[in-house]
Amino acid sequence: MASNEEAKLKKVLGLTDVLALTVGLTIGPGVLVLMGPGIGLTGKGVTLAFLIAGIANCINVIPMAQLCSAMPTTGAGYRYSSLLLGPRWGFLFELGVLMSKVTIALFALSFAQYAQGVFPDLPVRWTAFAILTFFFMINVAGLRSAAALQRWLVVIKLSGLAVFVFWGISAVDIASFAHKSALLPNGTNGLLQAVGLVAYSSFGAVTVAELGGEMKRPARDLPIVLIFGTLGVTILYVIIALVAASVLPVSDVANKPLTYVAQSIMSHGFYLYFTIAGAIVSIGATLNGVFQWITKGLIVACEDGWLPKRFGTVSTRFGTPHFCLIFFYGLGIAVIASGITVVDIARLGFGALLTVNMIPIAACAFLPRKYPTEYANAPFHLKPVLLYPCIAAALACMAGQVYSLLSGLPRHLLIVEGMLFSAAVIYVVIAGRRRDYTQRHLQPKSS
Repeated sequence: MASNEEAKLKKVLGLTDVLALTVGLTIGPGVLVLMGPGIGLTGKGVTLAFLIAGIANCINVIPMAQLCSAMPTTGAGYRYSSLLLGPRWGFLFELGVLMSKVTIALFALSFAQYAQGVFPDLPVRWTAFAILTFFFMINVAGLRSAAALQRWLVVIKLSGLAVFVFWGISAVDIASFAHKSALLPNGTNGLLQAVGLVAYSSFGAVTVAELGGEMKRPARDLPIVLIFGTLGVTILYVIIALVAASVLPVSDVANKPLTYVAQSIMSHGFYLYFTIAGAIVSIGATLNGVFQWITKGLIVACEDGWLPKRFGTVSTRFGTPHFCLIFFYGLGIAVIASGITVVDIARLGFGALLTVNMIPIAACAFLPRKYPTEYANAPFHLKPVLLYPCIAAALACMAGQVYSLLSGLPRHLLIVEGMLFSAAVIYVVIAGRRRDYTQRHLQPKSS
């Protein structure tokens, strides 16, 4: 199943590497930046919102875990959509992923905002440019160095978040969560909007599926990290949300970063450690992880002729797709310069990502029929009686999350998102016809 360029990618990632990458991708701006807006939408109900979102995301990754165990590959979402539904669906998925990566700017801006809390004179925008450039250069140099850095970043970030939980858990007033008025101050609609927004914080594990071509034992390891990585992060988020929504009055922390809570419960030294290790390093780990997986589908799409093959070229010296990395680096720079708020960037990016991830989830329904041998031999194997209900449940969860996310977008950004999706569909139709024409005329004629 590997393409020429994909074959150049080095199989260097073991289970601990991928677990570190999963935590690095998942724990970051989602909880650190979106906790405050979540509290603003639903008060103490943000704890319930993180729980519901995490359970939904655990359901969402089950079909992908089945696909990855049966046919692990680089550019998983693109490859599965193409093989099981058709090439056009695969490329539409990849274009949606491209649109979703406006979130690169979210990570860089979030890093800069927390860094400004420690160094008040730092300019947010220029700091965001600088950190984006740093991780871009690390990943251009090669995945092995990026993966080694990721393990250390994850250890540091978990220690910082542990400090926050340790200092705050004793101050949690569980009884204050017992009243409906505290959990649903803005009604069910507020809770559902919060669920859609904070779901972004625990969805990162699914992106690790893109690295199947660079893993040593992907068929075994990917289902483990997809399901248990999502579950473990959800538990951590619920505990953090209990502290964030309980220590101070809701009005004091609504739409504010976690540093407002940390300042009230910690000594200055521990507050600085939380801000640096739990927030700044945490977001850096997420940004580093994104650069590791983000290009994989593009490599395969270029090899398949949807985009210029040179664009997906993998460097023989470093083993990295430098042109693809440059593209995403430029995208991040442009979004940072645009001035869009981090919450709206999250809505735009996660809305696009969830929408197109419904394509490979739906494609999983065709796996038992089209690839029966791979399906039967997969280390992680769900019988059809369980697989099909899981697919239906995942599609329902994702559709609900998309609606909740996009309903909170400003009208002008919603129009922009709709126009971009329409342009993507049109491009897929035109490029698909050109690709079909080229393939027909390249085939040798029978005598």
